[in-house]
Amino acid sequence: MKILNLGAGNSIVSGAVNHDLVKHREEIDVTHDLNERPWPWSDESFDVVIAHSVFEHLRITLVEALDECWRILRPGAELFIKLPMWNSETSYRDPTHVWHLSPGALDYFDPDRKAGRAYHWYTPRKWEIVKGPWLNNAETSFLARMRVRK
Repeated sequence: MKILNLGAGNSIVSGAVNHDLVKHREEIDVTHDLNERPWPWSDESFDVVIAHSVFEHLRITLVEALDECWRILRPGAELFIKLPMWNSETSYRDPTHVWHLSPGALDYFDPDRKAGRAYHWYTPRKWEIVKGPWLNNAETSFLARMRVRK
């Protein structure tokens, strides 16, 4: 199983390709600014992408970031995503946060959800929300497990 850990920071995943903006630790395998697309990975090259606390820092939209994840994931592969809860102080405290989202934002990517049906033209790249979104225990972030539909 090939795993990509986007925006690893200090949360290194053993056996994964660990990515970050800069090589601040020896375990970082790939450095790349995710605002620059396409990302440096080939189409359908991963089974899992972990994106915990990374997309809110990007200038590109959530649609663009998820489209890139969709591109580099194999059919049926999964994305594990964590984003700050829009109404949490921690969402606004970090001066590098560009986006402040709610759990319902992910519904737009799943055609089985009401928003995904109503706004199907947002992107042709569809997902299935397998689990979540759910709030973390502190209710400062929400997480979801999403599966690529190809």
